[in-house]
Amino acid sequence: MKVKVSYQTLQLPPPLAFAYTLEMEFHEEEIKIQYDLEFLNRDEITLEEIEEEGFSENDDYSWTGTLGKAWVEDLYDDLLEVDLEDESEDFNIYLHMEISHDGQEDSGIAVMAEDWDYRLQEVIQAIYEKAGIEDKLKLKFIHQANGERSFYELEGSFEHKTCQINQKDISWDELHQLMSDVYTIDFEGESVEKPSGDGLWIDQDAMSGYQLFDEQAGPKASKIKSRILDILER
Repeated sequence: MKVKVSYQTLQLPPPLAFAYTLEMEFHEEEIKIQYDLEFLNRDEITLEEIEEEGFSENDDYSWTGTLGKAWVEDLYDDLLEVDLEDESEDFNIYLHMEISHDGQEDSGIAVMAEDWDYRLQEVIQAIYEKAGIEDKLKLKFIHQANGERSFYELEGSFEHKTCQINQKDISWDELHQLMSDVYTIDFEGESVEKPSGDGLWIDQDAMSGYQLFDEQAGPKASKIKSRILDILER
């Protein structure tokens, strides 16, 4: 099976606006990939404005390589069943797919565009990890209560679709749930190197210092914290 994804943001201004193509050729043990990223409309703004957003003069990127069997298993069957349509009412993104399989071809705009946007961003994160541009996902947690302290260290690999907490495997679905709950907060508070009070403390990249989740997660903090601890303590 061969799949070509054409993606473009529709509402983002420069220098954030971008488009990419992702060409995937599926084999039993791997996916051969060509990935091309282009930032759009940057001629409308100055270099100073681009750099103020943390970008450089040219951030376009191309990569050719492979991802392994875990990604074949994750994507293959769902891409065979993907719903495509001629037009879309999504005003935020354009996500078009061309799929060739067993002599048959289908093309159109993905119906579940937001879901596929998320999944394809994980593929791109796997590409960046394999290319050495991005590190593996790393977080540290400290839970302190009733005079006891527990430490947890998470490491996740998008390239291999694996994740461990204190070197014990958790599923990719559990990682999704954990990340959804962890990023209930924006991590804009003050960080500390050595937490001293009770609560759930999170270092979002294992380098920036800990922030107290309990104080920033809003009225549902207790319920969300319980879900996080349930996964950490398994």
